[in-house]
Amino acid sequence: MKKSIVVLLSFVFLLTACNEVHLSMKDSGKTIKASVGTVLAITLVSNRSTGNSWHNMTYDHAVIEPVGKPEYKKNQKGLAGAPGEVIYTFKTIGKGKTGLTMEYGSPNQKDKKALKKFNVNIVVE
Repeated sequence: MKKSIVVLLSFVFLLTACNEVHLSMKDSGKTIKASVGTVLAITLVSNRSTGNSWHNMTYDHAVIEPVGKPEYKKNQKGLAGAPGEVIYTFKTIGKGKTGLTMEYGSPNQKDKKALKKFNVNIVVE
């Protein structure tokens, strides 16, 4: 009985794990294929102490939607002023194609060019 439960739980875990895609800056420019209900977790370097942030997000709201608020993680050593990471989570909600674009820089200085850009094409089948 115990063995059957462990096997069943392992199978459920594998199904759940397959339904989540982790992305980072190295994935920028790529096309991501997913099914409806897939969770996209995007981890990007960010430094709050500079006043810069990821902003100007554009995407088709009929294809993906944000899940919760972005999660900021300090650098591992906890050094003041050092960059950390911010994790944006989205869920695919409808079939179709969308680009997801984000810019990094000062959201208050609209006339300045973005310091970094992240973009992926998402195809939901």
